[in-house]
Amino acid sequence: MRVLLNSLILFFGVISSVLPVHAVQGFQMEREQDLSLKHELPIYLQHRIGDVSVQGWVQDRIRVTLKMRVLAESKEEADREFQKLDLITLDARTRFEMRVGHARGVDLVSKMRDAHQNTVQVDLEIKAPYQTDFSVVLGDGRSLAVDQWRGGFSVDGSKNHLSFSRLTMSRDLKVNCRACDTEIHDSKFKGRIAPGQKPVILSGVESDGISIDAENDEIRIDRSTGDIGIHSRAGRLTISRFSGKLRFQSEDGGAFLNQLQGAAEVQTQTGQVLMDWERDPESVDVDTEKGDIQIALPASFEGGLDLMSLRGEVIVQFPFEARKSDSGNAYGPPSPGRVDGRVGRKKGGLIHAYSKQGGVRIIRKGAGK
Repeated sequence: MRVLLNSLILFFGVISSVLPVHAVQGFQMEREQDLSLKHELPIYLQHRIGDVSVQGWVQDRIRVTLKMRVLAESKEEADREFQKLDLITLDARTRFEMRVGHARGVDLVSKMRDAHQNTVQVDLEIKAPYQTDFSVVLGDGRSLAVDQWRGGFSVDGSKNHLSFSRLTMSRDLKVNCRACDTEIHDSKFKGRIAPGQKPVILSGVESDGISIDAENDEIRIDRSTGDIGIHSRAGRLTISRFSGKLRFQSEDGGAFLNQLQGAAEVQTQTGQVLMDWERDPESVDVDTEKGDIQIALPASFEGGLDLMSLRGEVIVQFPFEARKSDSGNAYGPPSPGRVDGRVGRKKGGLIHAYSKQGGVRIIRKGAGK
């Protein structure tokens, strides 16, 4: 039996060495197509087998470049796969639809094969009229880049990377993803961003009214202005060089805010709150259950103080006039757990800071210099 087994192994070894081995290779093909628009309709794209880039332009037509890649054993086999794919469009009554599909149909076996092997990828580069409304549905793990857009734009997907730049939008941006990291640079827009469990980065943004609804990753904002509202279940907020009105609410996340101007409202359950103001704030409203609060103000600050901690210390580094006689005047040393008073004589913004279990510190910038 052992001799027979060894003979069979030797036989199949000889056969495999004689038969040719076809290595799987990657093949590419690029195809460009111009589409005329009969009416000024919103554009709808559903694309699950590749990445998408969209750029606005002044033409009244759409130009789509399909960059196709396939794994195959020969060029002939790759060409057969490429020929199956085409850009399918529908000029419907309410929108102009686009998708990549099989040009002449395909049987069920081929569909199942494509779904399991995923040997074909088609990336799309799209130029479209920039004032148009555009909606995209992405496949899992795909990326989207949008540049120079002025109309409305909406994205639905999961596990995507989204990048927007140079937006000057007249209508809303809507991002609705289960797990999409989102970056927006040098743009002016309004809208809602729901990235799920992934980070959001805004840089050089002018907000006409932005709402961010996140789960548990970081939100970073830099060099931005306007009106921004943020809700995060367990994410951290980091801001540098912001001017405007900011609202942040978190169940379990800290806020680290630097070089602020304007007004801020922060509510968090367990996170630490650190603020550094470049100018006298219009108003500050901070409430936290367990976190510490530290607010650094310019040495020239004049305004109201409404501070309280149930279990921690309240420290004010400004000379202030208390509205309650039992608090007295203080500078530097910790006061009791309640301060209700005013710094200076000029009518300025109110600093409201409450922490149930953490401390509250009002820092006078430059006091130690």
